[in-house]
Amino acid sequence: MYEVIWDPETGGILLTTDKSELRLRAEVRPVFFEELDLLGFDKKWSYPRIEEPLLWATASRRYFYRGQQVAEAKGGGFFERPVIEFFQEDLYLKPVAVSETVKRNQVLMEGLEHKAIDFIHRTQSRFRKRVDISAVAFSGGKDSLVLLDLVQRTLMPNEFVVVFSDTTMEISATLEAVEKAKERWNNLTFYTAKAAKDAQTTWREFGPPSRIHRWCCTVHKSAPALLLLRKLVGKPSVKALVFDGVRMEESHARAGYGQISRGEKHKPQTNVRPILNWNAAEIFMYLLARDIFFNQAYRNGISRVGCSVCPFGSLWGEFVLGERYADDITNFLQILAEQRESAQIGIHSLNKFIADGQWKVRGGGTTLVGITDKVSAFEQNGQMVFSISNPKEDWIEWAKTLGTICILSENLGIITIKGVEYPFEINRSDGHLQITVKNTKDADRFLRSHFKILANKVAYCVQCHGCVVECPTGALQANNGVEIDPNVCNHCGNCLTFAEKGCLAAKSLKFNKGGSPMKGLDRYCTFGLRKEWLQEFFYDPELWWRQNNLGPKQFVGMRAWLKEAELSDVMPESKLSSKLRKLGTDNILTWAVIWTNLARNSNLVAWYVTNTSWCKDYNRRDLIEILSNGIPKRTHENALAALIGLLKATPLGTIMGLGDVNAADRRNLIIRRVGWDDPVPTAILYSLYRYAERLKRHNLTIHELLNGALEGPYTLFGVPENQLIRILRGISANHESWISVEAVRDLDNIYLDSSRRSQDVLDLQ
Repeated sequence: MYEVIWDPETGGILLTTDKSELRLRAEVRPVFFEELDLLGFDKKWSYPRIEEPLLWATASRRYFYRGQQVAEAKGGGFFERPVIEFFQEDLYLKPVAVSETVKRNQVLMEGLEHKAIDFIHRTQSRFRKRVDISAVAFSGGKDSLVLLDLVQRTLMPNEFVVVFSDTTMEISATLEAVEKAKERWNNLTFYTAKAAKDAQTTWREFGPPSRIHRWCCTVHKSAPALLLLRKLVGKPSVKALVFDGVRMEESHARAGYGQISRGEKHKPQTNVRPILNWNAAEIFMYLLARDIFFNQAYRNGISRVGCSVCPFGSLWGEFVLGERYADDITNFLQILAEQRESAQIGIHSLNKFIADGQWKVRGGGTTLVGITDKVSAFEQNGQMVFSISNPKEDWIEWAKTLGTICILSENLGIITIKGVEYPFEINRSDGHLQITVKNTKDADRFLRSHFKILANKVAYCVQCHGCVVECPTGALQANNGVEIDPNVCNHCGNCLTFAEKGCLAAKSLKFNKGGSPMKGLDRYCTFGLRKEWLQEFFYDPELWWRQNNLGPKQFVGMRAWLKEAELSDVMPESKLSSKLRKLGTDNILTWAVIWTNLARNSNLVAWYVTNTSWCKDYNRRDLIEILSNGIPKRTHENALAALIGLLKATPLGTIMGLGDVNAADRRNLIIRRVGWDDPVPTAILYSLYRYAERLKRHNLTIHELLNGALEGPYTLFGVPENQLIRILRGISANHESWISVEAVRDLDNIYLDSSRRSQDVLDLQ
């Protein structure tokens, strides 16, 4: 990515390699007359209504005309107009001199284009014989327009297809953009992929998507696209090379993506990202230079085009949607209204619920109308018993994914898994199913987990096809009910492990029963661990218990943190405390070890690392909403205060990027986990050994660490795949007796020495 500066002469921007103070540190986008009209700028300014952009705006909604800030928009939302602050009035806007702007940026842009084209050509040549089909993922937004143009400039039309995933959540402007694309590139083959059910149906089945439950991307985008590609090649499973328009500038998570990524979304799919390193300015410059049409939504002021009502949408975008695309969002807002916990909620409160984004932080099915827990399970006397209310699918059919089924009678049978027989009994009654699986006393934790997943599948399956595309043999079909062909199924388990609880619907509708799902949240007395407190403790751990500078409640809180960090001398001493004392509180490794241990022992920290996403802003209301299921209000407020204190008063927060707390005051805080930019290899190795000890196995995979692991380098520190592999290879080279790594082609194995303990890792420092 190049740096960007203003060009007052043309009214445009200039790409540059100069990192001077003049460079812009925010995304910029062109602004058109449609947006100005929408906001009422015409009441203050004069400007022509033409195709060319008139000025530019940054992501913070500040407007710049020929290098000078002239206005700023504040607030806004579905039911609220933003307030415009004008810094200049009676202004006449001249349009951006597009031709001259393009000319001045031509050399640098040509370099970017040639690099992308060369990458596309080399990648297609490399994978041509390894895949069944190549496709461009087209969304109708600015990035996919640039991507499609680059690919069609590089490859012959018969070398790829274009796939638009119609989620049925698009705004009308996007559907129009797709049709315009078909007209512009009429020599290409376009296909539309669509789920069997429309989004309004799935919103009611899954509950509305949230920042935690992004089931919609799989159900309405990637799964339908892969199923379409299967159909096109006529195979039960397709190896697909998919060119996508993902850019790292858009999020921390995407910054960790590689330009070529295998199995990241679905195992049969390899993603290729030619514009991964481009910034928004370069994208817009390409569109202007190539005279490619803009999706009308950009001209109306939306900075990122996607689904109409999205949990990751901005208040600014929601304002534009409400004003310009009201017909496209009405039905989804109605579903949000239907899913409120109380049917008696007034219109004012309902509007606030929607406008404030309270629906975006739904953590499960507890707050949804009519949702109850559908599965209960227990183990006794060497058998596992599952009770399922209102089952949706046949248990025996799903059980075929585990092994060979032998039916003895209507209610009795045997499932044979790896040579071991597990008799089962099925009892059916009106709206209820009970499954008893015997001989499970010696079953390993993986098989026990798979039996639990079967119960979830039977209880919640809505035939969304999320797991169907993971099947490598085509044995799994889900059209008018789930069907597994036992002659084709290879029992790989992909359909059972692709998502938490083995089912996207089960994950989205998980139910927290009455009472707190976590104990001990109030043990910190609202106080977080502080660096100076730990310094005092390390100075003389024995004396500290009798003499310290803490108040009574501070002492109680500190005692809890010490115990959960495994530093307390009142616990069986494992020498960890003395090792960290030698490192000291100024050593970042000390805090990495403490954080790793807290994630294991502190329910509060464990909740935080597993229920919040990287590089997403969470305000106080968001966090309390996620935390509050079944927990008294005072308890979760006290717990949140302790967590904030821990992040603010130690290097864990801002320095390590595990929770940057930005708070003008107590009510208006924002917490953002951006990740540890430069992690210490020893800390990574320590976290791996800790996780291995938790699992009671010392062989791990990179895939599992990046996909839902309760601990490990990504969950704890936000270390993305490429960086993690580099670090692991470095550790392996320097300490080969501690760790061995296979990270080539389809191998991603990590082998640790089972004779060593996590505490011993610190001796390597």
